[in-house]
Amino acid sequence: MITRKIEWEEQKIIEHEKFLQLYDDKLSDEINDFFLHEILDLSYREGSRNFGLLYVHTTKGLYPYKVREHPASFIETVEGHLKEWKK
Repeated sequence: MITRKIEWEEQKIIEHEKFLQLYDDKLSDEINDFFLHEILDLSYREGSRNFGLLYVHTTKGLYPYKVREHPASFIETVEGHLKEWKK
């Protein structure tokens, strides 16, 4: 996650590394738990400045995550879990 902060007329850009973890029954970050039955889709959009956006589409809403690398293998893994869960 990237945060911009202005202090005494100086802009600081602070990067925080956070993780999106896949478990047998859910996808989680530090704040949110998305159970597999709540996840509708995952998508990715190329951004600028060496990052893109991973979108987690859920029944609760859309959750964007800034990522530095293309998350194709992560999306494929999550989609595989979703297919197994729906069987």
